[in-house]
Amino acid sequence: MGEEAESEPGGGEKKAHGSQTRQRTKGAMVRLTPAESAALHDRARAAGLSTGAYLRACALGDSGPRAKRAPPVNRELLADALASLNRVGNNLNQIAKHLNTGGHPDRAAMAEARAELAALIEILLESVGRGG
Repeated sequence: MGEEAESEPGGGEKKAHGSQTRQRTKGAMVRLTPAESAALHDRARAAGLSTGAYLRACALGDSGPRAKRAPPVNRELLADALASLNRVGNNLNQIAKHLNTGGHPDRAAMAEARAELAALIEILLESVGRGG
């Protein structure tokens, strides 16, 4: 904050880098058991914060001005959606193989795969908290 920008050749001023203007310069170290560490990370994730922001929020009552809450991830829904996405990919590969070997397009199968893919995109977005 008290540092001034350096001059560049030609009279312009060089903008200070983020590391030169960083306000948080002190660190705090705490030792945890593996179980405590896992619990800390789980609680931070459930709160939608990084571990550092979560610790600041718990200790100081404020996670900081730049802390952004991340939407919670529904891991079970995400796993199911990814499995379904693999099935749709397999169906698309079969359609492509059929077309590449001289077969005629099965428009119904292609429309079904497209509809499944569109539905899966919605499920994936919902599982990461971005669905609407």
